[in-house]
Amino acid sequence: MRLIAHRGFDDEYPPNTVAAVRKAASRADMIELDVHRCRSGELVVAHNDILDIDIDGITRVDDLTAAELADLDAHEGEGIQTLEGVLDAIPADTAVNFELKASECIDEALRIARNAPNHVVVSSFDAETIHEASRDDEGVSLAYVLDATPTDDIEFAQSIDCEFVHPHTSVCLLTDLVTQAHDAGMEVNAWTVDTRSAAWALEQRGVDGVIASSPDVLDSSDGLL
Repeated sequence: MRLIAHRGFDDEYPPNTVAAVRKAASRADMIELDVHRCRSGELVVAHNDILDIDIDGITRVDDLTAAELADLDAHEGEGIQTLEGVLDAIPADTAVNFELKASECIDEALRIARNAPNHVVVSSFDAETIHEASRDDEGVSLAYVLDATPTDDIEFAQSIDCEFVHPHTSVCLLTDLVTQAHDAGMEVNAWTVDTRSAAWALEQRGVDGVIASSPDVLDSSDGLL
């Protein structure tokens, strides 16, 4: 079962930072990053579009340039970094998941994914965003992120040639979604997994990967890819 570092193992390290991904890469098969566009047009790595700090009334990521975001003391002395800057800190043999928070990120995210030495999976909660990404003909891997109450999501993900679905842990444990996804030819990475017992239960259900806040949800003997 693959281990995916949620925001670079956000229970262990400052989330979505260069410091986090450098440490996470030694224990994870894949690192998940949250992606937004800033005012100057670059893609930056941050979970929310609202900043955790208020700077003279400015509270949104897209109100600041990449240079201004990098100068913030957002996470233990490290500012908000560009996606390309964070990606440069991840070894080429570690896969990366770009979770797009808005459709305006698509073109640039796909360009970066195509040029990266890493295997990149582009994902989104938003059906329109992932559908638009699927129109790209360069073969970038796609994942549709499902909420806690999926309805026709497997059918939709299959129709746009997603390789993965990323459902909430509870859906994997309480429904037959894992079987449905496998029958449709897709792999399943469950989010967000916080305990070893949850990881074990998900493995029994046939889940292919866990998106986890700590590397300790899996033992080193659990067969990471």
